[in-house]
Amino acid sequence: MRILSTLLALGCAGLMAACGGGGDAGASVSNMSATPSTIGYGKMLVVNVSGSGLATSTASVEPGCTMTPTSRSDTAAAFTCRVLATGDLRVRVRNNEGKELASLRIDVAIPQVSMTVKQGAATGTMVIELDPAAAPKTAENFMIYVNTGQCFYRDTLFHRVIPNFVVQAGGYSNGFTPKTGLGPPIVLESNNGLKNLRGTIAMARTDEPNSATSQFYFNVKDNPDLDYKSAENPGYAVFGRILPDVQDGLKVIDAIAAVATQATPGFPNAPVENVTISACSQLR
Repeated sequence: MRILSTLLALGCAGLMAACGGGGDAGASVSNMSATPSTIGYGKMLVVNVSGSGLATSTASVEPGCTMTPTSRSDTAAAFTCRVLATGDLRVRVRNNEGKELASLRIDVAIPQVSMTVKQGAATGTMVIELDPAAAPKTAENFMIYVNTGQCFYRDTLFHRVIPNFVVQAGGYSNGFTPKTGLGPPIVLESNNGLKNLRGTIAMARTDEPNSATSQFYFNVKDNPDLDYKSAENPGYAVFGRILPDVQDGLKVIDAIAAVATQATPGFPNAPVENVTISACSQLR
């Protein structure tokens, strides 16, 4: 997150400060700040304001979220929310009649995730850029898993590898043990204009459209048969892509697709030697 502008009235100064004139019922803001100074998509933003008449004030990020007050008094208030939009956003503080008292602008970058995969003695790292504008619920869901602990996906397997098709991961640990701690299923966002092209990431699901939780797959090649066709043939929700020229890029999924596989009970396309996600983290 980058603070773009903070001045609303003459006499207001400071990179992280904003101030505005008095509002109805005598409410006014003398100072406004956002922390942390940098924040990524899906991260918690905290806004602190000081002034007068703030006991019933409200705050919001537009577009993004309505902020929840964590403390409010006549002279100070604090609000927080998880930012779920990107680009040039505006944080606004209003009095109890809805009149704006102060605002500041923030710039939230398109989210990117670094994922490192271990294949035997070899490792490779790829950077995945998400598209929350096209697939907001799916991107939010993926980022929750990425930011859970040291990453929910850490030590999970690529349990389904089909050459010239897809490589799938996110649901099983060593020994094909189901990963615990799954969140609720999400709504299918396949009709979002994104296609199952080579290098894209999409959510795996059962025959029930709204059943995806943590499992995802990468398209090793263009797979138009997996795209949305109709309500009766909804396909699978693409929500991002591997950046081909960053880190090891597409070489990672090509290497996974080339490993030897075997049929294991319940897993007909399992790698003979484990292919494991060893680390993942949000870059921005």
